[in-house]
Amino acid sequence: MPRFLSGRVGRALLLGLAVSLGVSALSRVGALAGWQTRAVDTFLALRERGSAPDLVIVPIDEAAFRELGERQPLSRRYLADLAGLLVSSGARVVAFDVQFRAPTSAQEDAALLAVAWRAGSTGATRLVWATVADPRPGVAPLRYEMGPLFSPALGGFVGFVNAPVGPDGVIRRLDAVLPAERGWLPSLALAVLAAHAGHSPAALADALRENRPLALPVRSPGRPIEETAAVRPGTLGAASWRIDFVGGPGTVTAIPAGPLVALARSGVKGDADNPFRGKIVLVGATFPESRDLYPTPVGLMAGVEIHANIIETLLSRRTLLPPPLGLNLAVLAAACLAVALLSAWLRPLWVAVASAGLIALFAAVSYEAYARGGYWLDFVAPVTGMLAYLQGARMVVRRRLRRTFGEFVSPEVVARVARDGATLGGELRTVSVLMSDVRGFTTMAERLPPAEVSETMNEYFTAMVDVILAHRGMVQDFIGDGILAVFGAPLDDADHPMQAVRSALGMQAALDRLNARWKAAGRSPLAIGAAVDTGNTAARIEGLNRELGTTILVSGAARAVLGDRVTARERGALPLKGKAEPVEVYEVIGLAGETEVTDATARGRSPE
Repeated sequence: MPRFLSGRVGRALLLGLAVSLGVSALSRVGALAGWQTRAVDTFLALRERGSAPDLVIVPIDEAAFRELGERQPLSRRYLADLAGLLVSSGARVVAFDVQFRAPTSAQEDAALLAVAWRAGSTGATRLVWATVADPRPGVAPLRYEMGPLFSPALGGFVGFVNAPVGPDGVIRRLDAVLPAERGWLPSLALAVLAAHAGHSPAALADALRENRPLALPVRSPGRPIEETAAVRPGTLGAASWRIDFVGGPGTVTAIPAGPLVALARSGVKGDADNPFRGKIVLVGATFPESRDLYPTPVGLMAGVEIHANIIETLLSRRTLLPPPLGLNLAVLAAACLAVALLSAWLRPLWVAVASAGLIALFAAVSYEAYARGGYWLDFVAPVTGMLAYLQGARMVVRRRLRRTFGEFVSPEVVARVARDGATLGGELRTVSVLMSDVRGFTTMAERLPPAEVSETMNEYFTAMVDVILAHRGMVQDFIGDGILAVFGAPLDDADHPMQAVRSALGMQAALDRLNARWKAAGRSPLAIGAAVDTGNTAARIEGLNRELGTTILVSGAARAVLGDRVTARERGALPLKGKAEPVEVYEVIGLAGETEVTDATARGRSPE
C-alpha cells in the first residue's frame, strides 16, 4: 500500500471512495428514488409561482353541474353550445377532457357533431377529443390502442388522458406518447400542440407511426409561443418527463362554463378582443362527483388542470434532464472524500457542522439548476454518501475502540472517546484510585501447574474487571497480579470515592463466589487486598493490608469524602514510602446500613 494511504487520512479517503461507489450503485438501481422524488416535490413547493399565458381552462364546476341536473354523462348539447362559443371566439385549439366513447340521445349527439363539422370546415379552430389508451391483451412487450369515440364523424384530433400515478397515489409524471402496435399513440397534450402547430390529424398519425420529426411549438417559460422545433415521437417517449407544475390549483386562468353557455344561448356575439382568441382552451369537469380530482405535489388538482400543466411542460421542454453520469459521480465522490478529509482533521462535532454546510450548499446548487435550467443535479446521493460515511466511520471507530480497550473501560467511556476523540489525556481532575493485589500469588504460582494458574487468573481478572466497569471505573493497568483502576475519569462522576469503595467491596464479594466454586472443584482459593485513595497513593496504602491483616483500606482523604455512607475503623497515621508525612488510613468494614462486610470483620473483628 502506498505510504499516503497507510495513515489515518489514507484510511479515511479509502472509506470515502468505497462509500461513494456504494451509494452510486444504490442510486443507479433506484434505491434512492423515493428520496429524490420528495426532494423535487420540495423544489416545486419552494419555486416561485409561474404562469401559462397561452392556456385557458373552462371548468364545468359545481354550479354548472347543478344546472345540468347533476346527471352524467354530461349533456352533449350543453357541451356543443360551449364549443360553439369558443370556436366563434377565435380559440386556436379547443380540447375536451371529457370522454365521448358511447352514444347518448340522437339529438344530443347531433348537436356536438354539428359543431365539430363547422369547426372542421373553417379550419380556424382545431378540436381535440379525449379518450383512454388501453393495453392490448396478450401482447408483449406492452402495447396500447386508443379507445374509440362514439362516432368517426367527430373528426379532429384524439389523444389519451392516461397519467402515471406514483406508488403513493400522487401524479407527478407524464407520458407524452405511449407505444402502439406500430409507432406511438399521442397524449391529449401532444395532440393539442400538433393542432396548435397547424398539422392535420393525418399528418400527426403518419409522424407517430413512422417516428418522423414533428414540428411542435416551444417557448421560454412565461412568454407567448413564438416558434416551433422539430422532435421525434421516439425522443418524447424516451425522455423522463416530470410534470413541471407552474403552481398550485388555480394558477392557470379559468373561466367557468355556466356563464359562457348562457352567453352562447343568448345569441350575443363575443368581442374580437376576448380571453379565448388565439389561445389553447381546455374544457373539463371540476365538480367532485366527476371523480376527476387527483393529488399532486402542489395540492389536490382537477384532471383538466393537470393536463394544462402537462401542455405547459411540453411547451417549455423541461424534461428534468440529468447531468452527465460522470458529473454526478464526480460530485458524489467529491462530497464523500471531503467529509473523509474533514473527519481525519476535525473533531466529530465540527465534522457534523461542516457536513451540514455541504448539504445546504448541494441543495442550493441543485435547486438553482432545477429552477433555472430544468436540470436535476442529484444532491440526494451525495448527502446519503456523506451520512453513510459518517455512520460508517463511527462504526469503525467504535469497533476499533472496543477491540483495543473495550474490555477494560465501561461502555460510557468507549462512547465518549468515539464521540469526542482522543483528547481526554489533557484533562486535570481529582479522581479516586483503587489498587488491588492477590495475596501469596508468587507462592501459588510456584506450587500449582502453569495451566491451572493461568485458568485461575483469567477467571479472577474477568470477574474483577466486570465489577469495576459496573461501578463506572476504568482499568488503568494490570501490574502482575495487581489491578489499577480509576474512578471519576474520563467521565465526570461527583461520587467517584463511593464508587471506588463499592467496587472494592464488590470485588471481594465476587472473589468469595469464585473461591466457593474453586473449592468445590478442588482448586486453591485466592485472597486479595485493596486500597482506595482520592489522589495517588493507593499502591502504597494497599501494601499496608499485609501488615495490618486487613482487606480494604482507604486514605484519610477518601474517608472524609465518603462520610457516614461507609462504616470504617481508623488504623492510625502510618508512614508510607515516598511520603514525608504519615498518612491516615481506615479499614473499610462495609457500607452504612448494609450487611456486606470485609473478610476481617467476618473473622470476628468489629469496629472500635
